[in-house]
Amino acid sequence: MSSAEPLRDAATVRIDLDGAVHRLSWPQDKTLVEIMLDAGIDVPYSCQEGRCGSCVVTVTGGQVSMDSCEILDESDLADGLVLGCQARPVSEDISVEY
Repeated sequence: MSSAEPLRDAATVRIDLDGAVHRLSWPQDKTLVEIMLDAGIDVPYSCQEGRCGSCVVTVTGGQVSMDSCEILDESDLADGLVLGCQARPVSEDISVEY
């Protein structure tokens, strides 16, 4: 399945963080920060409301959507930046870098 096809149950996400690579299942009802915390990964975050930017991550493959975003502008989004606390999977396979 290509990364542009719609998500069925859960995505698979590859997370590059501090030199480590994590692979997790990412259901649509959870944000990226939530699944990382559930997995015991020390993810950068603060407010979890889309206001502080502590959880900014670069999407390097696949597609995500964001619930709310008060700090990223159109050029940030065009560069692949999203807020992990607001990001939800859209495609089946996603890669992100912190």
